[in-house]
Amino acid sequence: MSYLDQPLVSVLICAYNADKYIEECIDAILNQTYKNLEIIVVNDGSTDTTLSKLHYFAEKDPRIKIINNEENKGFIASLNIGISSINGDYLARTDADDITKPEWIEKILGYMLSHPQIIAMGSYLTILSEDGNGSNLANYYEHGDEWKNPLSHREIVEAMLFRNPIHNNSMIVKSTVFREHGLRFDPAYQHTEDYQFWLEVSRLGELANYPESFIYYRLHNTQTSSLHNKYQNLLAKKIRKRAINYYLQDLGVIHRLGEDIFFHDIETIQAELASLALLDNCIIKRILYDCYFSLVDNKLINILYFLRNKNNSYFNIKQKIKIIKRIIRPYKYESVL
Repeated sequence: MSYLDQPLVSVLICAYNADKYIEECIDAILNQTYKNLEIIVVNDGSTDTTLSKLHYFAEKDPRIKIINNEENKGFIASLNIGISSINGDYLARTDADDITKPEWIEKILGYMLSHPQIIAMGSYLTILSEDGNGSNLANYYEHGDEWKNPLSHREIVEAMLFRNPIHNNSMIVKSTVFREHGLRFDPAYQHTEDYQFWLEVSRLGELANYPESFIYYRLHNTQTSSLHNKYQNLLAKKIRKRAINYYLQDLGVIHRLGEDIFFHDIETIQAELASLALLDNCIIKRILYDCYFSLVDNKLINILYFLRNKNNSYFNIKQKIKIIKRIIRPYKYESVL
């Protein structure tokens, strides 16, 4: 069977002043063992030699299509421009400064084809940390470390209640996400757009991660995690609330968390969870604990209500003391949600 009889996969790369890394990135895509590809590179108004290097590759391989933004539009806008131009049955995403392993697309797509309920799938990453890269992440990960994430849909959805468990630069997703459901990366969630996007995708079908590393993830000081960490954390809290509300909805809980969390919100949700016999769930316990640490109405009378509420019996003494301290001196503790 000719490789042209296989599903077409659109590989999307957004590049801005990436001339230091773009050759390694494109070479790795061209060396994929899966060959039925179109490679869409959005050059976002680069002022270095990125565009000329892309033209060099495009002259050699007709699968490469260059979209050139005359002016810098930003990463999210470039992603969405690229998505609107894909022709593939699947979209594979990676970044201009990362390197993919040859079997990346073949293995993940093969698994997805044999498990049609999976709408998107990623993989582990291998850290590529050059000396003096200046990345915040270099304080926590060493060169060659494998960055793992949960594998099954249930594990991924539960992890989304607390963080983003998806490596955006290794994901392959069915194009129906864009064509039939109209999803795009939301500019309102700048620097956390991937967390918000994959949360919404998780409502459409199953997510999964392949238990193998297919990406070399390069650390450097111009990454979002290095430049926009504080703003990123603020938006991540907003997405966490959305994930929690989805989770509660799926459990049958009617009440929802608002932008601000009030004492009566927690009590109402606790009462509903108690009626559903779900308070012993360890994930629920952690969610409620984080809610108490994010209260905006820290009135002293709430301490009495907290101690009298029988639905708080699942908290241990240490946790109860910390919650009370948070109510008394909220300025000493950062909000979790």
